[in-house]
Amino acid sequence: MRLGVFEFRPGLWPSLATLVILPVLLWLGHWQMERAEWKQGLVDEQAARAQEPPVPLAALAADWQGSQYRPVAVSGQYDAGHQLLLDNQLNSGHPGYAVLTPLWLEDGRRVLVNRGWVPASPDRAVLPEVPAPSGPVRLTATLKLPPEQTFRLDDVEEADHGWPRVVQQIEPARFEQLLGYRLLPVLLQLDPGDAHGFVRDWRPVYGVTPDKHRAYAMQWYTLALVLALIYVGVNTRRADRDRMEHR
Repeated sequence: MRLGVFEFRPGLWPSLATLVILPVLLWLGHWQMERAEWKQGLVDEQAARAQEPPVPLAALAADWQGSQYRPVAVSGQYDAGHQLLLDNQLNSGHPGYAVLTPLWLEDGRRVLVNRGWVPASPDRAVLPEVPAPSGPVRLTATLKLPPEQTFRLDDVEEADHGWPRVVQQIEPARFEQLLGYRLLPVLLQLDPGDAHGFVRDWRPVYGVTPDKHRAYAMQWYTLALVLALIYVGVNTRRADRDRMEHR
């Protein structure tokens, strides 16, 4: 291909390498953008729902999927003797647990309340103290759906040392086996103003934020552009230079 005094002559191996690597870089950029859009949707949904007044949990009529991040008001009594400590939870880089306390509702149903984060002891055999009120409580919380899929290593064993019980994943069906009763298929994130909780910094997404995903996408797209420029550069020569080399 001739462009003025320049001639583009792609070599076999540079062309094959570019054909393999360039689509991968573009796909990675596209994937990061998709992740950014999905997480941004969660952020926007939570922000919009947070402005709504709390509604009684019973008023949602089991429309759990459509009630994600909805503020709710509930009354009941904590099952303080059967609490779960969700392991591997970080707060400002420090390891700890999320305290999941069953709440027996006035209508007889039970639901897990995430009362926040507590630090882990350097001695993993020593569990934190997680007191809960013994009498009736009224609280507000944010309704959260549990993860649809969980990943469990086959060699991870959750030792039975009584209660509270350390767990590795949010698995409602398994929690029901441990507790001996049915649970509503949702989690309640306790309002930060409630006095009977621990460290609470509720966010719709943790780890990589939408902005970070967009930054990663731009990095992949930039690498794709650089690769394309290198490919064109190494395969383009001045036509008069070829004539001089053949003299």
